[in-house]
Amino acid sequence: MHRLGISLFLAVATTCRPSVSLEDGWNELSCPLIQEARLELLCGGVYTADLFLKYKDALTTVDAPYKVFYHLQNGFYFLLVSFNESPVQSCESTIQLNDGLDFFCGDGESPLRLPDSQVFCHRNIMSYVDDLIYECTKPRITHFLGAEWEGAAAVHYAAKSKKHKLGSAAGMPGLEALLPCLACVLLQK
Repeated sequence: MHRLGISLFLAVATTCRPSVSLEDGWNELSCPLIQEARLELLCGGVYTADLFLKYKDALTTVDAPYKVFYHLQNGFYFLLVSFNESPVQSCESTIQLNDGLDFFCGDGESPLRLPDSQVFCHRNIMSYVDDLIYECTKPRITHFLGAEWEGAAAVHYAAKSKKHKLGSAAGMPGLEALLPCLACVLLQK
């Protein structure tokens, strides 16, 4: 019953809130801000309901895995966040992107297979990345980038798994699946 209430709350709350904007980024076949940099794994976590309520990122789902990779060069941060199930989630060392945005894990010479992926390059989403880093680091890193940062981030979205595609953007059952449950609860009273 409690889980149904949370699901209904998420469904209602997220329909009224705008999603995180990718408009300041671009989805192209190049991302010169991070290409060729060897990015080290910083942390990995799962996209929480709190993060979803704050950012409403429709390209990922609640409980979807994500990893954050970084490279620091002359005080300039290069960050990569990768969402959803993909071979990137199995990469436990470094990741590198070539000119064609092929992903390479560690010293691997074969690119990772990432069908239907999207990559967005950004300069102005550091609060989002900072919140993701805070959630996935233990002990918590409050402000990884510090107050005065210079840098860029790329956000990689692997295709959502089929079980998440059937529901809402929050990874919860779609409203069409909740209505019969709601009717049953109301009839039991």
